[in-house]
Amino acid sequence: MVRAHRFPTGKVPSDVLQRLVFGRLGVPSDKLLLGPHIGEDAAVIDLGDRVLVVASDPITGAVGSVGWLAVHVNANDVASTGARPVWFQCVTLLPEGAGEELLDGIMEEMHAACCEVGISLIGGHTETTPGLDRPILIGFMMGEAPSDGYVTTGGARPGDVIILTKGAGIEGTAVLAGDLAHVLQGRMEEEALRSAEAMIKRISVVPEAMKAVELGGVHSLHDPTEGGLLNGVWEMAEAAGVGVVVREEAIPVAEETRLVCQALEADPLKLLGSGSLLIVVEPHRAGRLLSALQDMRVEASLIGEILPLEKGRVLVNRDGSRVPLEAVEQDEVYRLLDQYGAIDNGKNSS
Repeated sequence: MVRAHRFPTGKVPSDVLQRLVFGRLGVPSDKLLLGPHIGEDAAVIDLGDRVLVVASDPITGAVGSVGWLAVHVNANDVASTGARPVWFQCVTLLPEGAGEELLDGIMEEMHAACCEVGISLIGGHTETTPGLDRPILIGFMMGEAPSDGYVTTGGARPGDVIILTKGAGIEGTAVLAGDLAHVLQGRMEEEALRSAEAMIKRISVVPEAMKAVELGGVHSLHDPTEGGLLNGVWEMAEAAGVGVVVREEAIPVAEETRLVCQALEADPLKLLGSGSLLIVVEPHRAGRLLSALQDMRVEASLIGEILPLEKGRVLVNRDGSRVPLEAVEQDEVYRLLDQYGAIDNGKNSS
């Protein structure tokens, strides 16, 4: 029996996915090497000596830079398997009354993002859709890797260490700075607000993912998206069936993120995290990887370790207190967009 329950804006809770989605997946395929699981953002299909990696993600919460975001968040999901993203399709749904100017801007962003990462836009669908108050984009990215050269979110092993690139809440900072600029003006200096919005340009993790796989010793890659860094770590541990300890003091938070979160009373560790990459690597390989990332001018920090499951999943706060690390119920971006009326749930609920 289906329970009467209204979901919060954002991802459907993991227990609902387990109960209502994962048991209804059509006809099994013996070529499917990796299918739907908590924490796994891409599927892996056997092509013989190579694998095809496919991922799909929508852009629903942001108003600005939607074309740019659609390409990069989907490319990140493919790159987080160690595969290089190559082909992209996109369904573009425009609100009623939209004109050429809106579509022109979206396509220009999409084209620029594809050129930046080396991706071909090979198809999709574009229409005007009733009931929308903003454009909605649903992307579908494909990439290739050697059959023995891909990794999964669920590959983490006890004893591994966790490296985080860049910092927490990168995409969320940019989205809030753009979509809630009218709220933040007067609470932040104008220059800091513009700098926060510009963080959208840091969203790709393709270069660091490719470098990590090239150097070897990587057991898991994951880009923390909805629910931010804490949810990303939880998803990674849940997918692998392991414990984890993460130290707050080791997690970088950009000044722009700190200022936006302070102004809106948000938790940066639960803020939409595209732009950073979680890399789980053998401990003796960590130093070489950190040096290589530094050479690429990609900031990276060692933030925790993978533990046996019986050791639990823990966040160590700055004051030394330890709290359970659990799934984040709702991303701070969606909470704040709801709070300030930037998402009309009457129009966009499903």
